[in-house]
Amino acid sequence: MKDIFKSAIKKSFNTVGLDVHRRADQELVKLIDGNLVVPNVWAISAYADLLAARIPPTTSRVVLLGDRQQIDFLAPAIERRGIQTVGKIWDWQDGAESSDSDDDATIVLCKLPLAESHWRAVKALKRRYGPRLVGIQELSLPFTTIHQGQASLTYSVSSFEELAGYYLGKEFYGDFFGELNSLFPLRGKRIIEFGPMEGSHTAALVNLGAASVTSIEARAVSFIKTMIAQYCLGWKNVTLVMDDFHNADSQTYGTFDLAFAHGVYYHSFAPFLFFENLMSLSDRILIGGYCTGPAQPGDRRETLEYEGQNYLVKRIEIGNTYNNAVNSFAYHFSNEDLLGFFRQRGYDLHVMIDEAIVDPWGERYIRFLATKIPG
Repeated sequence: MKDIFKSAIKKSFNTVGLDVHRRADQELVKLIDGNLVVPNVWAISAYADLLAARIPPTTSRVVLLGDRQQIDFLAPAIERRGIQTVGKIWDWQDGAESSDSDDDATIVLCKLPLAESHWRAVKALKRRYGPRLVGIQELSLPFTTIHQGQASLTYSVSSFEELAGYYLGKEFYGDFFGELNSLFPLRGKRIIEFGPMEGSHTAALVNLGAASVTSIEARAVSFIKTMIAQYCLGWKNVTLVMDDFHNADSQTYGTFDLAFAHGVYYHSFAPFLFFENLMSLSDRILIGGYCTGPAQPGDRRETLEYEGQNYLVKRIEIGNTYNNAVNSFAYHFSNEDLLGFFRQRGYDLHVMIDEAIVDPWGERYIRFLATKIPG
């Protein structure tokens, strides 16, 4: 249930139209002494696996040049990715001398140049190793965009370490991805996702082996956060598209193995059109979101008609916040009506969760995988 309640505190601000930002003068991250942009990666444990993630998986062997602490920090993370690692104690006065004789090894220079003489030593190493030489700043600088993003934009996840864990696939943003993957193995599949959740949902799909992910997002702030993650982690199989999801159907984007629509159906002011879109995009649809509970005083209940059937819905007013819908209102369905809509149209449903919750934004939460029955 972690995914349901993760942003409850921020949502309490959003109900009154507020957005939560950090101070503009807040220090982004501790830097390496003598440099104004490179983070002190050796002081942040999450950086070990992040740096290792930027080493191409086709690499068979890495030689680390640096001091013992740097080697011991980075080597285990690289080895966890199945890459052989050799550490060599090295400092600037050692120049281009190295015992490495493997022409296929990647050489990672753990020392950060802080003087002209250091950069001249780097040039000497480049003359010896060519493009196989990778500086620590090359590996680490991309991740400063995440620090900057967290300082400048509102994230659902405020901890750099926690966010890094989601991006790396150490854990999933939502406890349902394992069950989804068991029901429908994602490896090798083409997926269209709606609302990438600042790249955390995208990361889960990528790390579970999706062949491609096409991510649809209309809010610039959410698109930027996901674009940062895509760049930092090198997700070459992810395509980010800025579009309103009411425009995303098979005519526009083609068909996919899975339409992933978690936490978005109740953001639609034209839900039946959105359901039609999903059904056109894939024969398998993952839907998760809030539903109505028993009627409460002041609820705005309405009846929507579709193909001769009436659906009782609760109208929800939408605030213009960092992680919300693009229209000023939307609808919550009852759990029974939502499930019935897909069953009546020939889908087999595996209900993953359907239970009452305590949340300011909904009385019930449902998640299910809908699979079109052949014939």
